[in-house]
Amino acid sequence: MATSLVQLIQCCLLAFFYALVVLATTSSAITSVFSARQISPGCTPDFAGHPVSIIYGGSNGVEELGTTSDTSGANIVTQVMSARTPQFLVENAGLTSFLIRDETDQSLVAYATAIPRADAAIKLNSVDNTGADQRQFWVLSCDTCADPSFPVPPGGVFGTVCQIANSALGLCIQRTGVLGEPPVLAPCFDGEPNQKFNFLREFL
Repeated sequence: MATSLVQLIQCCLLAFFYALVVLATTSSAITSVFSARQISPGCTPDFAGHPVSIIYGGSNGVEELGTTSDTSGANIVTQVMSARTPQFLVENAGLTSFLIRDETDQSLVAYATAIPRADAAIKLNSVDNTGADQRQFWVLSCDTCADPSFPVPPGGVFGTVCQIANSALGLCIQRTGVLGEPPVLAPCFDGEPNQKFNFLREFL
């Protein structure tokens, strides 16, 4: 009887420790998946009020984010970077969040739609001056940033290899790889090259 009781206790202890191991392994895997979906920690550029082009350099040459027009409801698209004309004014709106304003009409900002993977996931929309609508705010994280102690000259770069995540949705701007198509909003992944952009000060 005593032997059976000891064996039962041993079996229970083994089952308990096995459950702990499985739980720890599962927790680690879940943590790994979630961390892979987060924007990677990095530096935040200081734009010092200068308008910028948000550019991507890939196998198809240098592209930039632009707009189909300077009106509310216009789509954010990818376009060939030809004339060095700034498209946006990136303005700090808090400790870590930014507004991405249309350079021509600064009352319009880049705004995330409710259906992130649909065409035209990002549009121009009138800025919400109350700050209540978080879909107009963006979090930036770059691998390298210009030293704010020294002015960035025209043609210089404020930040390189930057991810741009929407504050409300937690998704990153990602080009589709087809020139002229609107970018999508996708889960942030540090290993996704189509989520990496540079912020270039234009010649103004």
